[in-house]
Amino acid sequence: MRKKETFWLIGTIGFVLIILIGVFGINGLKSDAVTDINVHDTYYLIGNIHLIVLIVSLTLFGVYLIRMLRRNFKNLTANLIFMISDISLILIFTFLISLVNSIREIPGSTEYPTLSGGIVENAGNGWNNAYYILLIIQLILIILLTISGIKTGLNYKRTE
Repeated sequence: MRKKETFWLIGTIGFVLIILIGVFGINGLKSDAVTDINVHDTYYLIGNIHLIVLIVSLTLFGVYLIRMLRRNFKNLTANLIFMISDISLILIFTFLISLVNSIREIPGSTEYPTLSGGIVENAGNGWNNAYYILLIIQLILIILLTISGIKTGLNYKRTE
């Protein structure tokens, strides 16, 4: 790894560390710290380590996506760091998709004594939308991983 790549990686990790300390504070970076999220009348407790992994992966993904595209897939180290962060995001979104899939309800129909005497259909809820949005994001991540892998392989073979 060249000096420039080392500086970029250290700078990115330093930037992420500053963001994490700003968001969670010093005590929030401990292994047993949690963040609670209130949705309607339910509290979800999420370990800060999970949020830290998500923030680190998203930041590395964003920085190295820009670096990889600006260098036109010619920088092998930047491409590999991008692919590692992309794979970690794919795994995170796989977990989120399975979580949302277990929460969402299957739309059904309920008979109400309406004036027209018809059947009122429940056409789903917000969890269905979240499920499909997460699927689309994961599909985009997989396409980006495939394109970067192919381009990196072609550029790496040319340099040998």
